[in-house]
Amino acid sequence: MAIVDFADSFRVYAGNFPTALSFSLLLVFVFPFMWLSNSFVSSGTMFISYGFLKAPVFNSLGLLALVLVFLFFYSALVCLMVLAVRRDLSSVKTDYYLREKIQKFAFKYFRFLAVFTLGSAIISSVLLELGLPVEVINIVLLVASSSFIFLPQTLVIDEEGLAASILSAWEYLLTHFWNYLLVVVFGIVAIFLVQVVEYLADYYLSGIGGFVSLILCLSVFVPFFEAMKTQIYMSRFDIIRSYESRLPR
Repeated sequence: MAIVDFADSFRVYAGNFPTALSFSLLLVFVFPFMWLSNSFVSSGTMFISYGFLKAPVFNSLGLLALVLVFLFFYSALVCLMVLAVRRDLSSVKTDYYLREKIQKFAFKYFRFLAVFTLGSAIISSVLLELGLPVEVINIVLLVASSSFIFLPQTLVIDEEGLAASILSAWEYLLTHFWNYLLVVVFGIVAIFLVQVVEYLADYYLSGIGGFVSLILCLSVFVPFFEAMKTQIYMSRFDIIRSYESRLPR
């Protein structure tokens, strides 16, 4: 059964606020994304249009290059946030991990995000051309992406290779389904609240809703989400230790 202390998750987030605030550095990508065609800012994130393959080759390649650069820095920040929470909840040699490990975690996560994001964009564009409804494509993408929701945690905490980390994330999903469901529901509710904020910002301060929602997501929602997931994932180690302590010696 999933039990999450949101107040405790917020304390962990607040305790690592400088790390959380570093996600705001990704705002430098807003203007390039807005300048390029077939991309837009909405609901606290940056989207690639399903029809980007129809754009001129130079525009499509420029957009894909920008996406890859964004994903590289995003991967590093996510892994850094997970490591910061892991440090708070367990014994970690911070200097060693920052010097020797964090770039390896980040590169593994970047490889996954690059393949998944670009693959999803290309496949979605093809499916749209074949006449599949956008709603169906969105549902498929939601289910597919949510199946990897604990991947940053398995990469940074279990310290396995990418393939093994993906399998560990799926195993955790199947054996802790209520935890997975709670995280997904929280994410959906958070996105809804971000959309409400975006609507109100556009209504009262015309034209800046997308930018406001993006700031909210990058500085609050994403780092808090990773902090909460890390707490949930690491709670299994407490359960294991509690079980082992009751075993006869």
